Amino acid sequence: MKANLLFVYNKRDDSEPPFLLLIIEDCFIEICDENKVSKDFTFEIKYKTTGKSYIFAAEDFRALERWVSLLTITPIDYMLLSKQSFPEQIERVENSDQTSSGTER
Repeated sequence: MKANLLFVYNKRDDSEPPFLLLIIEDCFIEICDENKVSKDFTFEIKYKTTGKSYIFAAEDFRALERWVSLLTITPIDYMLLSKQSFPEQIERVENSDQTSSGTER
């Protein structure tokens, strides 16, 4: 996963290009009922506008938690938060530089 893009490969260390690329926007993530899909530790990515859905399986419960947690953090919200904190980071660096050089604004 990179930003809001989920690259889906056939195997973990696949050298081939991904066979599917999902944009994780305007969708929701749900844990699936194991009886319904006949597999443990599954989750579904379902798009609100198209109704299209994709079901994935994790290796274990801990991996399932990580996937759901990662996918439910809205990438746009994350980018907005990063953008908001970036000016603060610049200000801290500038203040640190001024303090270390002994000058104040």
